[in-house]
Amino acid sequence: MKSKTGDLVFVHAYKHNGKLYRSWEKVSIFEETENYIILINEEVLITEVTGRKWKTNEPAIWFFFKEDWYNIICMFKERGINYYCNLASPYIFEEGTVKYIDYDLDFKVFNDFSYKILDLKEFNRNRITWNYSRDIIEKVWKSVDEIKEKIKTKQKPFVHEYVNDIWNKYLELKNKD
Repeated sequence: MKSKTGDLVFVHAYKHNGKLYRSWEKVSIFEETENYIILINEEVLITEVTGRKWKTNEPAIWFFFKEDWYNIICMFKERGINYYCNLASPYIFEEGTVKYIDYDLDFKVFNDFSYKILDLKEFNRNRITWNYSRDIIEKVWKSVDEIKEKIKTKQKPFVHEYVNDIWNKYLELKNKD
């Protein structure tokens, strides 16, 4: 059964060893195609593997891809849209849950499109601990290059107007209910 706009789903992030390490509850589906799914986060409850629970601070749009080794969160901050990119396996969607494996490296992209790459030590530690295959390591580094290029050339979703358009369409749909 295909999901529809407004359906609420879970998101589960796993580590390479197969263990769930973070989950998000009641994330809303905005759009699903054969190639991607777009989710909306508004005051979503997040549970860490440690048991710590917290809610998202700001609304966000989350892009997951069937082929790409990353997902991208577009966060609406006071000073504009920031992006957070998780280097991760392509997602699968089963039993009302979007699932992916997190491969540690992250991009924090600021409103002016400057960025920082985060968690390099964690990636290097985990790739040894969990014996990431050469194929996975190559896909992660190829994805780092793809994300840098998308940021530099302002390809979707790194386009503020595009992200704002999705948000405005979401608000229109939400206000119809």
